[in-house]
Amino acid sequence: MTLTRIVTWSHFLAREILRPGDLAVDLTAGKGRDTCLLAEMVAPAGRVVAFDVQEPAMAATDQALRETGHQPVRLQAGQQVPESFGIFLVQSCHSNLCRVVPAGAKVIMANLGYLPGGDPTVMTAEPTTLAALEQSLEILAAGGRLIVTVYPGHAGGREEDAAVSRFFSRLSSSDWQVLQMRVANHAGAPGLIAAEKKL
Repeated sequence: MTLTRIVTWSHFLAREILRPGDLAVDLTAGKGRDTCLLAEMVAPAGRVVAFDVQEPAMAATDQALRETGHQPVRLQAGQQVPESFGIFLVQSCHSNLCRVVPAGAKVIMANLGYLPGGDPTVMTAEPTTLAALEQSLEILAAGGRLIVTVYPGHAGGREEDAAVSRFFSRLSSSDWQVLQMRVANHAGAPGLIAAEKKL
């Protein structure tokens, strides 16, 4: 593993606690890489819910899942996730999280920024990101983790990064363990912030 490859660290933190049968959420489906990883970890009896506002991201995630042997199901925005096993794709803002996903998620991941190869003007932004993170804290199971990769190197990214850092720094140490990882010698590199809800 390359030391400064932040996304790999996010995957490690998810893999460390996810088990078959768990509920996991990808707040930013993108190309589907995180969604596929979560699906692999919770199969054969778990559930994964992936959000994205862009149809190209939904299509890419659907294709990536099918190429790895999964059969994703599209949900309508606001439609509750079924209790049965499955991988569910929701074309909606992640700030609608609580309308779709029940409490008890073991891992919630977000890979902020914009869709690689997509329209760089369509990206995550502070107001909806913070709303999604606030809701994530509510639905995480005890011992569950909220794992966020931030990208300060693009337009608007530094401000979103700072807002996310403030959000996590305000969590009570009696209820949350919070880890922050940075590439110390590269100011524009991605960073990682993760919070675990104490048992």
